[in-house]
Amino acid sequence: MNKSSHPARFWLSPASLAQLLAGLVVGIWLSRQGEWGADWQSRSSAGLGAQEGGAHGWAAFMTLSVNLLLPALLLCWLMVAGAFAATSARACRHSAIDAGSRRSRLGALSLRLSAALGFGLVIGLLQQPIVMAEALTRQELWLEGRIEQVNRALPTPDDSVRLVLRISRCDLFQPTESPGADAGRQAACQRLLDQRVQLRRYWPRKPPRDVATREALATPWQAGERWRMVVRLVPPHGASNPAFGRSASPAEFDRVAWLWREGIVATGYVRQLSLAQRLAPPGGLAALRLHAEQALWQRCGKGEGEGEALVDWPGSPCRWLAALTLGKVSALTHADWDTLNATGLTHLAVVSGLHVGLMASLVLGLSFGVLRLWRPGGWRFSVAPWWLACLAAWSFALLAGLAPPALRAALMVTVGLWMASGRSGLGVWQVWMLALILVLGLDPLALWRPGTWLSFIAVAVLLLAWQGCSRPRGVRGWCLATLRSQWLLTLVMGAALLLSRGQLSWLSLPMNLVMAPLVTLLIVPLGMLGWGLAGLEQLLLFTGLVPSRLAVMLADGVFSGGLWQLLAQGMAQTMEILSSLASTQGRWPQVPMTAGLSDATPSGLILTLAVMALLCAWLAEGVPGLDGRLKRLCGSVALCWGLSLAALTLPWSPTALATVGRDAGTRATEAASFSPRAPALSLTVHDVGQGLALSLRSHLASSTSGSTDASRQVPRHWRYDLGASSRNASARLPGAPHVAEEPIGVIMSHGDGDHAGGLQALSAEEIAVLWVPAGQRSRLGRQVDWLDEVAVRECVAGRSIILGQLQGHPVRLEMLWPPAGLKTLRDNAHSCVVLIAHGMRPLALLTGDIGQQQERELQATLHQRLAGRGLPLLVVAHHGSRTSSGDAWLESLAARHAIVSAGRYNPHGHPHPDVVERLARHVECLWHVGLDGALHWEWSPQGERLQPARRAGGIGVRCLGVKSAE
Repeated sequence: MNKSSHPARFWLSPASLAQLLAGLVVGIWLSRQGEWGADWQSRSSAGLGAQEGGAHGWAAFMTLSVNLLLPALLLCWLMVAGAFAATSARACRHSAIDAGSRRSRLGALSLRLSAALGFGLVIGLLQQPIVMAEALTRQELWLEGRIEQVNRALPTPDDSVRLVLRISRCDLFQPTESPGADAGRQAACQRLLDQRVQLRRYWPRKPPRDVATREALATPWQAGERWRMVVRLVPPHGASNPAFGRSASPAEFDRVAWLWREGIVATGYVRQLSLAQRLAPPGGLAALRLHAEQALWQRCGKGEGEGEALVDWPGSPCRWLAALTLGKVSALTHADWDTLNATGLTHLAVVSGLHVGLMASLVLGLSFGVLRLWRPGGWRFSVAPWWLACLAAWSFALLAGLAPPALRAALMVTVGLWMASGRSGLGVWQVWMLALILVLGLDPLALWRPGTWLSFIAVAVLLLAWQGCSRPRGVRGWCLATLRSQWLLTLVMGAALLLSRGQLSWLSLPMNLVMAPLVTLLIVPLGMLGWGLAGLEQLLLFTGLVPSRLAVMLADGVFSGGLWQLLAQGMAQTMEILSSLASTQGRWPQVPMTAGLSDATPSGLILTLAVMALLCAWLAEGVPGLDGRLKRLCGSVALCWGLSLAALTLPWSPTALATVGRDAGTRATEAASFSPRAPALSLTVHDVGQGLALSLRSHLASSTSGSTDASRQVPRHWRYDLGASSRNASARLPGAPHVAEEPIGVIMSHGDGDHAGGLQALSAEEIAVLWVPAGQRSRLGRQVDWLDEVAVRECVAGRSIILGQLQGHPVRLEMLWPPAGLKTLRDNAHSCVVLIAHGMRPLALLTGDIGQQQERELQATLHQRLAGRGLPLLVVAHHGSRTSSGDAWLESLAARHAIVSAGRYNPHGHPHPDVVERLARHVECLWHVGLDGALHWEWSPQGERLQPARRAGGIGVRCLGVKSAE
């Protein structure tokens, strides 16, 4: 076949598709690199936002043209190069056919690469989310827009409403006295048009008194509605708590990157609810989705709702059907997601290729079955079933909200149906590349979504596994094929998770073997059958041809609701069993991946396991060119990989048992073999927002406290304060070890929520001893109900905890404050002040929320202990509040490192500018947890070092100050 006479087939050849895919990926990747991309987008957004109407159309066009200059020049240069190569080939075609053929191929290659590169560059720039200007930070704004996503209709005292708003209008709430500043903020506000922001609607701290606020609080907000509201916004930000040192743990969640991938340019919360106005009800597809949610809620959650319009999924077992049949993933709770992650079943809870492909397959099979009965002679060559299957796939994706996973699945199913119909003439790998090109072309941000690559890798693995294989026969054949496919997917996807997150769930294989067929072949089809029954019930009611008694049953949705309730109860009970199993056996590896391996690094071990996993792909019997011996060899490699992975992840594995045994029984050996390069103490101030959470680990031989029960061994892991409480009760505190390792010691400075709120995330079994000031125990008792089950000690000045011995001197935690019998009504004045010391040498001072009065009383004692030397580490009191950190106090301490634990955009303005000025005069290195992330400090007699989670690029100094970071 002549390629020139079939240009479409020529452009869809494997080589052409590979070149187009490579150019598109590189182009989209380049759109995010360098400052010129951000500069192009900011100037184009400002120029297009300021020029409105036809009179300024030319100015807007010129602004866009100027900002597109660099990508346009790059695209033109590549196209000229391709055209030149193609022209040279035609000129030399008669004189040198072989050379001309090579030049022609080179010209076509250049043309395809340049076109794909330019297209990827332009769409990547056009769809790249903007960055909200700092000038709008915590400013009150009028926002008008449509709600795209909402997790619940009304807030509760225990949980807030999370919603995503597409902005259509933005104005300043109140002008200030500076017209120039207002003009700049208004211009920055206009840049937010047609952008997405994530907002929270909180339950008020105090019961509202006015009627308007109470009515606004009781008004449900639904997806698809248009609202006008007053909000406060901050740029996207998140906590940074990586694993420091050799205690590697699973990769932390990057909230900023996730917000960027979702196209969310700012986060904030709704203020002054009485001013919020509903401008329009849901319309179009949003109204259809809302009607479907209400129908499912009324039939399945009968008796749980409080009204027809109020849909509140959390706490209802029907939330699983909402997620599986409607794509309402926001209906699932944090505990649900923890269970799914621990069991490797996350892909089953989102509308993905499994669900969309299943719907398309069901409609395709049903259509061919009906057509075969209707037209026995020509049913095989009909195109109608293929079109109906494609329509069903896209309808299901649209009903699920057309989220990125649903869009990706619909595109892949469409291309797959085109190939399966026999009318494309394409191979499976051409279809695979074409689907990936379409996904990236329609959604450039999919390039940075891990789900995109995990799904396409999974499809590629299955294609490789079954390429050239015969169709399974019989029940035994299909069972073996399912087992083989799931085993192969578990191996390869496990390697991908190890490389990307450093995580793996050993429950993934058995859970997927049971739950994947159950969900895809039973739960989802029966759930969709419920929708069919619901539609049939409405149709029969509309005709009016049914008896009155049956009409009442149909109006109540007895048949569809009964099926949904049965499925919901079954799913709820199943997930309860999985949750119990995941909490005991399905945790992600929390011990170092290199435990028991002397010089290996986590990345090197993970890479080795990943290579083994890739070799397991050759287990596919249909891979051409492999004989039986090589296949058996690959099977042995797969077995070795699985056993080595089990040796590292299973809780009863020899490696894990050796690690626990080493931690419990060889502490004295560790102290005796203390290396000068190894730290004696490791202290981490965690990034917990507006609050304080500090962890301390001793690498010394354990001892007993001089003032407590000598029979109780002092823990090696300590926590000083636990940060604010989280509504995600299953969330682990950063750096907190598990009970299986050893209990921890906890020192609570006082009972304020930003210091003691995290106590709710711990249990009595996880705490060896709890130290609290005498006046704060009752406050802690109101937060947790297990306080009487743990050993509680009173924090009083003069008491100490001996962590161990080093070079003949004890390493202690000394209580400096409060004194015995302190009488004051201020809770901050009761803060437990702890000094970490080696012998008489102070090392670090933890100050809680004490004020300047308490600082003056402690100043003389600390000045005498320091004896003219500077304090190595100071945790600044009260998050940098103006009422703490006086000049005389800071001058007497002369700290080398001062750490302010405050949220980056906290509403209190911490640290106060006056405190920053005082710290800049008296300390050598000033750190801000909100800017620098978690801070890890290590000390040994030979020296110390402090490592921030975030490093400032381009700043060649030893420490980063607050003022320079801004």
